[in-house]
Amino acid sequence: MGALLREILEMPVGSGRIAVWSLGQAGYVYKFPSGKVALIDPYITDYCERQIGPAFKRLAPSLISPRELGQLPIAAYLVTHHHEDHLDADCVQQMQSGNFPFYAPPETIRRLNEWGVAEERCRPLLAGSVERRGEFTIFGVYADHGELAPDAIGIIVQAGDKAVYHMGDTCLREAEFRKNTAGFRIDLLLAPINGRYGNMNEAEAAAATEIVNPAYAAPCHFWMLPGNSGGDPLQFVEAVEKRAPQTTPFLFRQGEALLL
Repeated sequence: MGALLREILEMPVGSGRIAVWSLGQAGYVYKFPSGKVALIDPYITDYCERQIGPAFKRLAPSLISPRELGQLPIAAYLVTHHHEDHLDADCVQQMQSGNFPFYAPPETIRRLNEWGVAEERCRPLLAGSVERRGEFTIFGVYADHGELAPDAIGIIVQAGDKAVYHMGDTCLREAEFRKNTAGFRIDLLLAPINGRYGNMNEAEAAAATEIVNPAYAAPCHFWMLPGNSGGDPLQFVEAVEKRAPQTTPFLFRQGEALLL
């Protein structure tokens, strides 16, 4: 058993709390008090390089394998959109595990079905969708990834009083971000900073942080794939400290946990 798998399985999560682990790129594991977990956008293989080429070679090794990921007590597998660094076909096909449901936009579901995931395991998730899954609730919210992924979404996961907002891939849309988070107190915002393919850069992600007003804000989508990387996490931290001093910026090391 690998160290990261062991840590996720063994870390206790107290009542009313959520533990969040970074898998690198834009992938995370959320763990709840019951011990169940949700996955969101895990990219843990070399699928991008195999599909697209050497410009999309992963520069940081994965700390967990698909088969190990499949050993977790998965309550939900969440996907913001169908791009290869968010919807990892090799991961999905190698997990070899259970009957957990996938929650994802329609184009993602179409691909999952092509890869052999049964239709009854795939639940459509759109902006405005609300799906209750035991101790947590999944909210699909607006994201703008343009023509690259017209049905891309962000996802808010709420458990008790805690809420984590994964923005997915998106440009800056101030009014929509306000609508997305109306009625929520966001504990952790996960924001892309690569500034490529229509995504926010560091300054724009800091502006989004000011709008959302989370307790913590963490940058993602940087330094993993040379053809899709960009962004300076330190610039994001400095911009958040200036624009949103009430928010604590947090830099995840790959495999690191934040207990909310």
